[in-house]
Amino acid sequence: MKADRFKIMHWMNIRKTTPDRVAAAAGLEPDTLAALLAGDTDELSVATAGELASALRIAMDQLTRPDTEQPVAVVMTAEQLHATRRPIQRAGIHFYNYYTMAAPAGRVAPVILDILCPAGTLPTLNNGHLEPAITINLGPGDIHGRWGEELRPDTWQVLAANPAGPDAWIVGDSYVEPSYCPHTYGLAGEAPARIVSYTGAANLTRLLDEANTWSPKAFDALVADWSGPHPAAGALGAILRRRGHDAETAGKAADVPADAIERFCAGDPDALSQDELRALAGALGFDHRVLIEPVRRRDAAGKTCATVADSRASIRSFAGYTVASVASAPGLPDLVGLFMAVDRPVDPSLPEDALDLCDHGESHYLVTDGEVVLRWREADGTVSIAELGPDCTAWIAPYVEHGWTSTGSLIKLGSGEHLGYQDQIELTNTFAPAATLRRGRHDAIGWGYEPAGTQD
Repeated sequence: MKADRFKIMHWMNIRKTTPDRVAAAAGLEPDTLAALLAGDTDELSVATAGELASALRIAMDQLTRPDTEQPVAVVMTAEQLHATRRPIQRAGIHFYNYYTMAAPAGRVAPVILDILCPAGTLPTLNNGHLEPAITINLGPGDIHGRWGEELRPDTWQVLAANPAGPDAWIVGDSYVEPSYCPHTYGLAGEAPARIVSYTGAANLTRLLDEANTWSPKAFDALVADWSGPHPAAGALGAILRRRGHDAETAGKAADVPADAIERFCAGDPDALSQDELRALAGALGFDHRVLIEPVRRRDAAGKTCATVADSRASIRSFAGYTVASVASAPGLPDLVGLFMAVDRPVDPSLPEDALDLCDHGESHYLVTDGEVVLRWREADGTVSIAELGPDCTAWIAPYVEHGWTSTGSLIKLGSGEHLGYQDQIELTNTFAPAATLRRGRHDAIGWGYEPAGTQD
C-alpha cells in the first residue's frame, strides 16, 4: 500500500512525537521512516502500515494516499452516458432509468433520470436522503413532482419544460430540496421527460457519522440543543456552557444586557442586535455569524423552486456567455446551477482566449443542445480540447481554467465537495490564510524537535 508522507508528518506533529520515537514504536528501521518522510519511497506492507498507524494512534486509512492523482477534467460521450443506464422498478412498474454523468472515480456525480411513471398515476414516494439536491426538468414534456403523502400546492406541483422558443436553452423549471425530503416524479402528459439531479455532499455527514457511535443519552442532548424554532438559540446556549458562562457573566464580560441574552436563548432571535452579538463573540471568543438568522426562501415542504419565468428574468451576460440562474437556496449555498448559452466562434489559433472560466468548486456540465467545444488547461500547462454534442457531459476540477466555444447550450452544476462555504468561513477566520494554505500543502516540516542523539 502507498503511504502519504504528508499525512504521516501531520500526525507526528499532532502527537508531538519524533521520527526516532515513531520508528521505535512501530518496529521500523529509522532509515525506513526517514525515506518515507523524504519521499524516497511510499511503499509499505499492510503489516508495517498497521504498526505505523498503531504507533501514531490512528487508523491505517489515515496515513495512506490514493493510487492516482485527481484529474483536472473528465469528459464523457453521449454513448458512454447511455451505457450507464440502470432501469429502476417501483410500485410494480418500470419507474425510472438512471444515467450517471462524468466525474472522477469515487466522486459524486449528477444523474439523469428518464421519468416513466405515466400521467394519471400517482407516483410512489421515496424516503428521501441526507444529501440535499438540485433538480432540473430537461423536458421535452412537463412532469409532476410529489414531496409528501398529503397532496398540497407545495407537495404536488408541475415542473414545466421549455422545449421551444428563443430561450429554449432554459430547459425547464428547477428546485432545490433539503435533507430527507421525500420526493418522486411522474409524467404530466403524453410527452416524454427527463430530469437531471445533483445530490451534493451533505455537510452534516461527518457529524452524523460520529453521532452513530455516541450513546443514546449523548445524542438526545445534541438534539435538544437544536429542537427549538430558532436554532441560533440552542447554539448560543451551547456556546455559553462550553465556555463556563451564564447570561449574567457573559453579559458582564461583553457589556451586553443579561436579560437580552436570556431572551435570545429562550428563542427570541431579535433580542440581541448584531452589534451585541459581535460584542459577545469578541469577549467570549466565538464566531458571531453562527447566531445570525439566515435568509430563508423555502416553502412548507422545505424546497426552493425557480420556474422557467424566474430563470428567464435572470438572463444576463457573463464572461462571453449568456447565462440564467437555476433554483438556489440560501440555506444550501454550495448547491449551484446555471443555464448557459454558448455562441462564440471557434478559433483554433487562440486556445488561451477560450479559458475564461475558473471556479473555486468542481463543475459538472451537461450539453443540452448544439455542438460545442470545451477547452481546459492540463496540469502541465497545455490546453486540451473536446468536441461535445447533446448528452455529452464533463467534469472540471476546482480552479482549473476552462471555457466553451462554438454554438450550443449547457447546464452547469456544482456543490461544496471540494471547497464549500464552510471552508470559506474557516478561511475568513484564519490568521494569514494564504500563508497557512501555502504551508499546509505538502507540509513535511516537523513541529520543532531536535534530531535523535542531540537530547540530554
